Amino acid sequence: MVLLTEKAFRNAYNQVQTLLQRLYRYLTLIKWSDEGMRKLELSQLAGMNEHFRRHSFEFFLDSMVRLGLKNIELWAASPHLYMEAVTLSEVRKIRKEIEKCQLQLICVTPEQCIYPINIAAKEQSVRNRSVNYFIKSLEVTKELGASMLQIVPGKGYYNEPVEEAWKRARDSLETIAKKAQELDITAVLEALELKESNLIHHSTDLKRMLREVDSAHLQAVIDTAPMAAAGETLDQCFRELGKDLRHLHFVDSGHLAPGDGNLPLIQYLHEINDHDYQGFLTLELVGSRYITDPVKPLENALAYLGVRA
Repeated sequence: MVLLTEKAFRNAYNQVQTLLQRLYRYLTLIKWSDEGMRKLELSQLAGMNEHFRRHSFEFFLDSMVRLGLKNIELWAASPHLYMEAVTLSEVRKIRKEIEKCQLQLICVTPEQCIYPINIAAKEQSVRNRSVNYFIKSLEVTKELGASMLQIVPGKGYYNEPVEEAWKRARDSLETIAKKAQELDITAVLEALELKESNLIHHSTDLKRMLREVDSAHLQAVIDTAPMAAAGETLDQCFRELGKDLRHLHFVDSGHLAPGDGNLPLIQYLHEINDHDYQGFLTLELVGSRYITDPVKPLENALAYLGVRA
């Protein structure tokens, strides 16, 4: 008789739990497929380069082609495209590289969470620089031939009244939306988790901000990670935002690849189907576990979602 140590027992128990969770998700996916639901197509999915940041942009593009993906969302950050320093010639070179691979750029997402960008900043100089950052981002988006620019609401000081920061964010978004209208681009606003911002967490918050800015060129993007953290479902978001829900970031908990976390993604697929969503779903993967081999999690995600080239 072999006696396990407590540590060995815990490890074995965790492994069994993981296997059972994967089996449940696999069986659920089969059930979803067998119910005659409209299946996801590769033409709806988009890859993103955020977890390719230790690899060249050319490697990212080649990987998208090998995976059979037709669309990409560009995380505009160093080393691939550093928005504040990029030149017109560099932007045009990137567009040529994308077009050479016959990929469609659906959205530009300039880095704005790690970088010191905050459209709701109390400090006027920070706010002005942040708005200018997005004005340039819109111009770059236009030059790249994309139709959407992703943006977050910024944040105020957590020890100060939220409404003051809300007003600053709204004023900044009004300026950005006017430029978006001029360039015929849609800025898509994303909610964040409480640890990231004290302004917009729920679809009701997004709806309020869109109503106050009142521009056809400012709509919403829902990211399933902060959505779940806020206790919402895609069904609630579709019902709240209606036609203003323009774009989706479709990820598992913690921005992991579908199948690597614990979100009810099959339920979300049902809700996408129920609302006949025709837009794109970007696989925005974040995490150090994907840095050395960024292709494998995408392969696994496509297999999990039942999508094939």
